[in-house]
Amino acid sequence: MEDDLHFKIQMQEMPSAPSKPLIQTSTDEPTKLSVASTSESIPLQTSNYDLNHASHPKACIFTFLFKALALIFYLIFGDSIWSFILVIVFSAFDFWTVKNITGRLLVGLKWENIILEDGSSKWEFYSMPNKQVNAVDKTFFWTAQLGFTLAWAIFTFSNMISFTLMKFVIDVIGLSLCWTNLFGYYKCNGDHKKKMKDLQGDITSKVVTQFVGQMMSK
Repeated sequence: MEDDLHFKIQMQEMPSAPSKPLIQTSTDEPTKLSVASTSESIPLQTSNYDLNHASHPKACIFTFLFKALALIFYLIFGDSIWSFILVIVFSAFDFWTVKNITGRLLVGLKWENIILEDGSSKWEFYSMPNKQVNAVDKTFFWTAQLGFTLAWAIFTFSNMISFTLMKFVIDVIGLSLCWTNLFGYYKCNGDHKKKMKDLQGDITSKVVTQFVGQMMSK
């Protein structure tokens, strides 16, 4: 009996251990996030108008340059003879440059409109099937063709309504040259896509035919 009483007294005198929480909700030092590693792992998206990532930056500039100069001189000189001359000169420079140089470099396309002996015309389209078109080059090219054609169309329509003859004639010249290149490259791009689709179809059919022939021979 005395031994049991002595054991109980010793149990009461032993200090109780502090209870530990099951879940630690906070720490003495906050967790540090590595911002540098996160930014390095995520690639930055570049703009399609960044010339630093263009394959042909000079061609991108020239596909805009002559169009912009023609439009700027038109806005400066209005319906004067200088506006007429400068718009024709720079629009002609642009037409030749885009048709023969920048279209081939930037999108791998070229078009020709051949006049036959009987007086009829024939469209011919050329494309580079193995050319990898740069996204910046492509964006600059089609933006220039669409944007300036639309601008000349707006000026043509407004001056036709206001009966400003001299400006209307200049607008028609600028619109005609821009529209011809846009239409030619639009048809050329469609022809290129059709050729690529036919080529893929031919390759697929050849592969299937060869595979079936090998299976039948076994």
